[in-house]
Amino acid sequence: MLCAFNFTLFSMTGYVILGFLIGIFIGYLVFYFRYEHKDTVNELRSNLKEANKELQQINGDIDEYEQQNVILKEKVTELLEKNDDLSQVTSELSKYYYHMKKASEKTKELIRFLQSPDSAIEEKMEKYI
Repeated sequence: MLCAFNFTLFSMTGYVILGFLIGIFIGYLVFYFRYEHKDTVNELRSNLKEANKELQQINGDIDEYEQQNVILKEKVTELLEKNDDLSQVTSELSKYYYHMKKASEKTKELIRFLQSPDSAIEEKMEKYI
């Protein structure tokens, strides 16, 4: 029985040593392949860093543009309201302009009548003068 225990212990130690050697071999292969493509890996890492920086900058720009968009929408709404107010004022001014033009025409007609002497009016006015 003691012999069987030693055999199991030896084979277990053998498996540990074998696993250790296989681990060293796999580690060497990873190191070798990584070292072989070191330039490519470094270039990819630098590209990733640059892409992350650009992405952060773009996200910052997007946030800024969204804030500007909100402000612009508010200003557009204000300007549309002012435009409506100005349209109402313009329509009122157009009405007043029309009435003033009609009054001007009537005034010109009255001036024309007053510039030409009318004998009937003069006779009626002499009573009061």
